[in-house]
Amino acid sequence: MRMKIGCARRDITPSGDVYLIGYRDLPNRLKPATAIHDDVFANALLFQEGEREVFVLSADVLEFEESMAEDVKTLLATRYGIDRDAVLLSATHDHTSIAAYHRTWWTHKFDQHYYDWLLETICSCFEECRANAWEATAKVGSKIVEGFYGNRNVPGKLADNEVIVLEFSDESGKPFAGIVNWAVHSAVVGPDCTELTSELAGLTSKKLEKSLGYFPAMIVGAAGDCSDRNFRQGRGIDEVERVSDGLAAAIAEIKPEREVALDRIEIQTAYHTVAHDDFHLDLKLEVISLGGLHLFVFPSELGGDFGIRMRKECPVQGLVFGYTNGYHEYFFPEWEYGLSFETAHTQIPKGEPEKIVDKFCQASRLLGAFDASSAR
Repeated sequence: MRMKIGCARRDITPSGDVYLIGYRDLPNRLKPATAIHDDVFANALLFQEGEREVFVLSADVLEFEESMAEDVKTLLATRYGIDRDAVLLSATHDHTSIAAYHRTWWTHKFDQHYYDWLLETICSCFEECRANAWEATAKVGSKIVEGFYGNRNVPGKLADNEVIVLEFSDESGKPFAGIVNWAVHSAVVGPDCTELTSELAGLTSKKLEKSLGYFPAMIVGAAGDCSDRNFRQGRGIDEVERVSDGLAAAIAEIKPEREVALDRIEIQTAYHTVAHDDFHLDLKLEVISLGGLHLFVFPSELGGDFGIRMRKECPVQGLVFGYTNGYHEYFFPEWEYGLSFETAHTQIPKGEPEKIVDKFCQASRLLGAFDASSAR
């Protein structure tokens, strides 16, 4: 029996004045957006295997605070009985999105009414996913996409440029939902932009609907050191339209042809503490096995080398979920320290990210061993 997949999509643009998030200490973030170029959305997917479920919500926002992720987990667990560890809130890291949901952003434009509405909207997505879930076939395809983004610290060097398309089809073979897993910053437009936009990830999803027949959930992977910085032809709306046009066309050429068996839900959690001087950070890491697919869940930004390694060492198909269930620091490979603003200012010591990735790979291997023993 195939796993059941449900899906939902919601417009999450606030009514009335919209204040933008992204970029710090900009006076233009203290005033309402001058226009709405395009609305911001949330895409939801539900994986069901018997009584076990995994719920994924990808939204065109900068980040999800850990406190909000915990609020959503509590609400969904209380109302619907889903395992807290099986709730994934994933941000596309849109730097020109809404501020109303964010409690601690420096502009202090948090709106409790909107926050409560957003939590209810997430519940509505969950309910719709449960209501429309049906047995689905999952297929995957991928390719290295070049010419639009790469390692932003080393011009000419690729980062994690593999784009993976995971597609779900009904019994007639018609695709109805899917995931695009890529590793690139959404921030194409610059800090001077005062129009609300779903930015690179959101616009690419909208444009892919024409070729795919559905709006894919855009899941950003190990994109900490990856952006369009060395490929830019501008920093305005015209540029993000150009780049999203090109990426949508390139991704539409990916043909998901390899079937992936989704037949169980198992979760491995691990913890990692970074502590020095007055700094202390407790990180929760997850690897979720869906059988022939492992989801690597990380609450911040990883360097591209790590995404490549995690998928390479994964015993089945791996997808990296960065910016998920929280946001903290930059986690880059040792060799990149000193090459960027991020590594110069991060509180994460050199070599610490490698220890975290070791834990991810170990958890994935353990789940792989479980899958193999269960199949016998």
